[in-house]
Amino acid sequence: MEAKIFFNLLFRKPINTKNNFSVLKIISQTSGISIRKKFSTSIGVRIGRPEKAAPRQMKPPVHVLFPVGQKGGATRDLLKASTQPNFYTNIFNRTCKKCNEISISIKCSKCNEKTSIAHICPNCRNTSDLLFCEKCKKNTIAHLYQPFPLKRNLKTIQERIGKRIHEPFKGVKELINQDRIAEPLEKGLIRQSFGLTVFKDGTVRFDATNSPLTHFKPSWIGTSIEKLKDLGYTHDVNGKPLFDSNQLVELRMQDIIIPAESGKHLVEISKYIDIELTKFYGKPTFYNVKNTNELIGHLVIGLAPHTSVGIVGRIIGFTDTHVCFATPNWHSAKRRDADGDADSIMLLMDSLLNFSRQFLSDNIGGLMDAPLLIQPLVLPHESQPQAHNLEVTKFFPLSFFESTISQQKASDVTSVEIIKSRLDTKEQFYGYHFTHETSKLTSSKSRSAYSTLGSMLDKFDMQLRNANLIDAVDTNEMVSNVISTHLIPDIMGNLRAYGRQSFRCTACGRSYRRLPLLQHCVCGNKLIQTITRASVEKYLKLAKRLVGKYKTSTYQKGRIQALSDEIDLVFGKSEGDQALLTDYTN
Repeated sequence: MEAKIFFNLLFRKPINTKNNFSVLKIISQTSGISIRKKFSTSIGVRIGRPEKAAPRQMKPPVHVLFPVGQKGGATRDLLKASTQPNFYTNIFNRTCKKCNEISISIKCSKCNEKTSIAHICPNCRNTSDLLFCEKCKKNTIAHLYQPFPLKRNLKTIQERIGKRIHEPFKGVKELINQDRIAEPLEKGLIRQSFGLTVFKDGTVRFDATNSPLTHFKPSWIGTSIEKLKDLGYTHDVNGKPLFDSNQLVELRMQDIIIPAESGKHLVEISKYIDIELTKFYGKPTFYNVKNTNELIGHLVIGLAPHTSVGIVGRIIGFTDTHVCFATPNWHSAKRRDADGDADSIMLLMDSLLNFSRQFLSDNIGGLMDAPLLIQPLVLPHESQPQAHNLEVTKFFPLSFFESTISQQKASDVTSVEIIKSRLDTKEQFYGYHFTHETSKLTSSKSRSAYSTLGSMLDKFDMQLRNANLIDAVDTNEMVSNVISTHLIPDIMGNLRAYGRQSFRCTACGRSYRRLPLLQHCVCGNKLIQTITRASVEKYLKLAKRLVGKYKTSTYQKGRIQALSDEIDLVFGKSEGDQALLTDYTN
């Protein structure tokens, strides 16, 4: 009866089906009542990038940019190399004419006289001060494979710095810059004493994931009211004097809030720089920092890996998260969208003191990820368009939601104030508003589960458990996608890499593209494989378990079995698979 009444109420008029309208539109037109969808558009999101906060290191980590060659063994240890009776290395051809000593510094460590550079013609081997050989009509080179008094230099720097070198004192196998210019050994010794490693350009860095922020409370960042007033934060967002740690304050354009872990790392870097200034350069200390609180107010440089311009920022506080909070304009000045990317931060003095373009490679891309230029000011009109589209209003008007119904282009909606509408005015720097307030900056868990779990098997097992709890997720389809996009390509790629692998010496670390006929290194020690069976089949057992437990395609089951048979043909039948903890989970 109710259905009949409802039908007569809606369809007094005959239904027009000639225009092929949707059911909702037909009902709306016939009844005279506007009926809309519960939602207009849905999207799926796959989040695969956890937060990151860790020191930036070369692979493998090194203490100093000094070439040790094969003499330092697998760890490239300069102490081990110094025990050799004759240490030769390919290095910048700089000598002291007075002492006739090879030097890596501008001034001789013995007589303090300025050293000279000898350029050598690669053809006739004549030396001169010119960059071009007039005889052979070729460019000269400024580096030479020559003997270097490494043992004596290591002893000298220990006496000069007042610190002892510990094994391993790691260098690099060879330098990548054009003239083979090495870094002073003293800097590597000071870094080692503080547990620091160097990057390819001579700086010490810390990486953190970008996160945009426009407002904060002093209680969130652990900075006192007095210190914030010294930094210029005298009033809150409502114009009231700042006196309470729970007042809301607008973040200034180039101020940043960094992870507490990075603060500890920057304290060690500041100590390293102070000792470097006094012991190596003979200058007074600069930072004199003892804890992270004393870092507040100091300047840093933010740098994205694909750029060559560092952006100056100021530390105003710390959080227990693993992200670097800063204004959208500051992140955008680094040419970042704050969509999960991690950038490096370094102390400004470290970049000014230790960075050198001469350490960088002259190959394509060699100048990337280096602070060739430093931008002292962030101007919003120079930021990327993504930052200009940030809304700075207190609420969304009704006209905005009406625009969403008609699905207007975002660029045509003018009812919401964005940064773009403030460009070239004073308000482009301050006075940003927000629509929703929060009680805290971080959640109770400062790290995501993905970054705390150990192996990939643990992570995938948790993913399966979550998928089983969500009705909207088809677990069988998810497992099938993982097998197709990850497991099968990984197993095939590892098997292919096994057939193309190189061989490494266990003593000197020399790498061979093909196994020599003598089946041992030129130094007499044995060679080992760089890729093992375990690395090839590390995902095979997981793949077999998944195709057996879940409803996957016949092709996938056959593909996994074919890969298993192929691995057995290469390595032979295995005696038995090791049981995994995930085998005993339901």
